[in-house]
Amino acid sequence: MELKELQSEITHARNLFKAKQYDKAEELFVRILKKHKLADVYNYLGLLYSDNGKFNFAEMAFKRALQINPSYMEAALNLVVLYNNLGLRKKSKVIYEQLQKYGKSGRGAMDPLLMAKVANLHAEVGGLYQSVGHYKDAVSEYEKAIDLCPQFIDVQTKLAICCRENGDLKKALRIFAKSKSRAGSYAPYWIALGVTHYARGKGADAKKAWDKALKIEPKNKVALAYRTLTMKN
Repeated sequence: MELKELQSEITHARNLFKAKQYDKAEELFVRILKKHKLADVYNYLGLLYSDNGKFNFAEMAFKRALQINPSYMEAALNLVVLYNNLGLRKKSKVIYEQLQKYGKSGRGAMDPLLMAKVANLHAEVGGLYQSVGHYKDAVSEYEKAIDLCPQFIDVQTKLAICCRENGDLKKALRIFAKSKSRAGSYAPYWIALGVTHYARGKGADAKKAWDKALKIEPKNKVALAYRTLTMKN
C-alpha cells in the first residue's frame, strides 16, 4: 500500500509541475524526499527549479540525483542543458563527457530519446555560432548532431548552409545530395539548395529548387523573392 501511495504522490507532483503549479509541486516533491531519497524525484525537482528560474537549486537537485544514481543519464543530460543555457561551457563539457561514458558500447547504448536530446543540444549550440557568423564552429556542432540523428533534415540543411557561407560549396552540395531523400516536403531545404546553386552561377538549377519549394509552399515569401531572380536574369 505504501508503494502505491508513493507512486500516486509522485504522479500527482509531476502533474502539478506540468500544469506549472510550481509551489504546490515543489512542496509535494520536498515532502516525498523527506521520506524517500529518490533520484527520479530529485531530477523532477531540478526540472521544476530550472523551469522556474531557480538555477542554483536546479543544479543542486540534478547533482543530488546523480549522487544517488551516477548512471542516471537523463539527470546528467538535464544538467548539461542547464549549464549550456547558463553559458557554463566548461562545466557542460565535463558532464557531457561523463554522459558519453555511461554506456559500455558508447553511443549505441544511449536511449534514442536521449540521443535526440543530445543532438538537439548540439544543434542549439550550432545555431548560436551560426547567428554570430562563426560558421566553422557551427559546422562542427551540426555535424555532431547529425552523427547522432542523421534523420534531422533541418539540421542537415543548416549544416549545408554553414558550409556554403564558409566558402565550401562542394561540401554544401554533398550534404544536400546526401540528405535529399529525407528532404521531401521540407521547403527550407529546397530554398537553401537553390541559393547554393545560384551562388555557383547555376541559375537553371536554382530555379528548379525554388520551384520545388513553391510547390510545397506556394506563398513562401522567401522562395517567391528568390524565384524572381531567375526571371530577371
